[in-house]
Amino acid sequence: MGPISDESFLILIDFMEGYVKLGVKFKLALRSVLHETSYKKGARILSSGSVQHNIWFLLDGLAREIRVHPDTFEENTVWFWFSGSFLFSTPGLFNRVPSESTIELLEDCRVVLISYQDWARLKEVFGENELVTEKIRGGYDSVRQQLGDDIRNLSTDQRYLKHEPVLDNLFGRTQLRYVAEYMGMSPDRLGRLRRKYNNGA
Repeated sequence: MGPISDESFLILIDFMEGYVKLGVKFKLALRSVLHETSYKKGARILSSGSVQHNIWFLLDGLAREIRVHPDTFEENTVWFWFSGSFLFSTPGLFNRVPSESTIELLEDCRVVLISYQDWARLKEVFGENELVTEKIRGGYDSVRQQLGDDIRNLSTDQRYLKHEPVLDNLFGRTQLRYVAEYMGMSPDRLGRLRRKYNNGA
């Protein structure tokens, strides 16, 4: 783990300013508490039942969120994070309760991280940190809600076609089973849809 590079800091700031314009003093304070590190494929950087103490911003790589069924104890993939995403559990991080999710890295990943304690201190001093936090959370909640609505209300064909750009980004990078879980269908069904639409049928 080391200090954040200039390039990585610019990537992070560019992402955050997609939500809120950030002041110079806030940027300087933020940079002073940021770190940059790499993790190997397969690492579980957050386990279900633990409290998340760091916030990660994914510079390069792919990660998945796993929920465990309370009755069967089977793991189920409920979300993917791509480069340019904040990784955090909901609920968990912001209300300081044990996470209901596990975060697993599916590729070697490079991340920026900040401790929750430092993030909270920045929120006390700088109003834009509170604002950008709420906007990022709201944006993530919205897209997660939309996926849930699609799983409940769209046919598997409609779901596949609507999410095809994301699926194309996942195929070949992770197990088909994980992608199928995320889309709320069986691996066999997802495989058939992939062949059907890739063949132009």
